[in-house]
Amino acid sequence: MEKFRLSRATYQLIERAVTALECIGRELERYNDRHERTAGKDTDETNPSES
Repeated sequence: MEKFRLSRATYQLIERAVTALECIGRELERYNDRHERTAGKDTDETNPSES
């Protein structure tokens, strides 16, 4: 019976970790999308560090 509980607990832990990683991935995509939109507006198609 102990093996079953450990196995179930391990499965649940992995399931929660995967769910958390999916959420992190979605947030990173949203962050990158916002960053790309604002970067295009701010630089006016030139890179000020190259001047």
